[in-house]
Amino acid sequence: MSLIDPIWPRAAARGDTEKQADDAPDEPAADEEPADDTELAVGDGFRYKDGAKVTVTKVSKLRVADFGEYEVKPEADQTGFRVSWDITNGSKKSIDLDAWGFDAQGATTGGTTESLFAENGSRLMGGRLAPAKTGTLTSDYALPKADGLDIVFTMTRMNENMNILAEDPHRTGSIK
Repeated sequence: MSLIDPIWPRAAARGDTEKQADDAPDEPAADEEPADDTELAVGDGFRYKDGAKVTVTKVSKLRVADFGEYEVKPEADQTGFRVSWDITNGSKKSIDLDAWGFDAQGATTGGTTESLFAENGSRLMGGRLAPAKTGTLTSDYALPKADGLDIVFTMTRMNENMNILAEDPHRTGSIK
């Protein structure tokens, strides 16, 4: 049984309602479950079985004005960026936002990011999200300029017993 359902808002907006037969994955063996597609683009949503939906909405370059006087800014050889995402609670009970972990890495030539915090426009993840509500959240990073402008953003969700609730969805996009 699958724990997640990917959704495709951009495909639906273009009028694409299903994958083409040529693009269909090979059928799994009789004793295997098909894997859900967890390789997504910025703008694609990912829905969990409990109704929680996560959509990475943008990856934007941080500006000097985003940082407060005492906040650590990216080095001259780094690109500072912010990942923004929406979580919509489509269930009938509150969901724990602290149950998610997230990370960004370089996707051009690899590259490890450093966490940053730019106060202006920041919405850190934490607390609970009530049913039928949407929260917009952010996380800030610095990536070496030599590693390009493409990133992969990964989210992990666990329950109170520290069990991972789905295969980690990965979103790939460019810092703009």
